[in-house]
Amino acid sequence: MEQEFSLFDYYTLTNKKNVLISYKGPVTDVIMAEISRDIRNKFSENPKVSRKVFAIFIELAQNILYYSAEKIRFGEHNDSVGTILITETSDHYTFSCGNLVENEYIQELVDSCDIVNSMNREALREYKREQRSAPKKERSKGAGIGLIQVALTADTPLKVEYIKVDEVLSFFSLSVRIMKHEEE
Repeated sequence: MEQEFSLFDYYTLTNKKNVLISYKGPVTDVIMAEISRDIRNKFSENPKVSRKVFAIFIELAQNILYYSAEKIRFGEHNDSVGTILITETSDHYTFSCGNLVENEYIQELVDSCDIVNSMNREALREYKREQRSAPKKERSKGAGIGLIQVALTADTPLKVEYIKVDEVLSFFSLSVRIMKHEEE
């Protein structure tokens, strides 16, 4: 028996952490502009963190825009659908995003994140230079350096999770921490 969606349960779940931004729906240029404005407003007290959160948001929102397997048709457009969440603890912010991905691409995504997580900052910089001049991957819609840039910007490891939805799709999520203050 299919369980009925409970908006209250969702509210309770997202209220357990200090949620600064929560969005689930089509990711469009207009939505990205609105969330960008919210990020600038919410993080205006700490410009360095604001720049980091904004840069990470742009990279990961573009991943949803380009690669989400879930589409919603509105008028003439097929918009990609995803989830964006920014939470706060006493010492860091967590930026999380997720979307449906075809199962055939999950291992490639996990492997890419593992490679990025295995490198120190200098190795990541070198890897980014190599990837810029490498031939584009088959599905790539950009320079193929988004995950590398996120890891460099956050200066913390990428956390990857995926849950198989059915034989074709999985829900893929990626989270990264942004420290409120630089380590001395």
